Amino acid sequence: MGKLLGHQIKSHFKNNWFIPVLPLVLIVFGLLFSSINYYNLAMHSVTIGITALFCGYIVAAVTVIVGDYNMFFGDSALFYESIPISPLAKTFSRFIYYFVMFTIYSLYLGAIFVILTLASTGISTIPWKEISSVINEIGAKNLLISIGIAIIFLFNCIARIVFSISLGGGKKLRRFGFGGSVLAFIILGVLEGFAIKLLDTFDLFTKMELVMNNGDVFVNFRGVGSLMLLVVETILFLLGVYYFHKNRISVS
Repeated sequence: MGKLLGHQIKSHFKNNWFIPVLPLVLIVFGLLFSSINYYNLAMHSVTIGITALFCGYIVAAVTVIVGDYNMFFGDSALFYESIPISPLAKTFSRFIYYFVMFTIYSLYLGAIFVILTLASTGISTIPWKEISSVINEIGAKNLLISIGIAIIFLFNCIARIVFSISLGGGKKLRRFGFGGSVLAFIILGVLEGFAIKLLDTFDLFTKMELVMNNGDVFVNFRGVGSLMLLVVETILFLLGVYYFHKNRISVS
């Protein structure tokens, strides 16, 4: 699985190397122009660079998804499906691939944003006391719970995307190309919304709040029931992806 995952990541950056490079080049040019008193040109370059940075984050997400589709259901499908590893390994390799790429691009975006902030304001101007005060008001327990909830949502989103791509690449939706996967994702979202609405009428989701030390509400969500639903849904999505890979191997 490690070799497959490494090949997926390497293939992504080989085909999409410009995504992390272009915003950085524009920002660097902007800083260079500012140092030689081309202020207007510098500001335009930095502004375009920052815009490209955030737009690049969205583009990166799209290229990761499209790349995954092409690897297993598009032009490179024969190569990736012929790799001698188990369907379970392929399933988790695809899942981890999304998580790794999300982490890489998020850290990259965060690092560039922090560097630009420090470059423009200086480290001494950062309100460390105010930040520490806000964290203390929120509370370590609330932060950990919120991070846990965010991870559950992230894993569910990744599993849903991988399952949608696998479903869209199946026999019935393959004729639509990548649009079949998009259609599958939309249908899954509609069905999930309908199911949650139906279950909500039976009061199965108790409302829960994370309250800060000052009494304000930090997070308001549907409660443990909705989180358990997401966990079960994530497991089912991954089982579905495993079934698709196993079935394709047995058929071939």
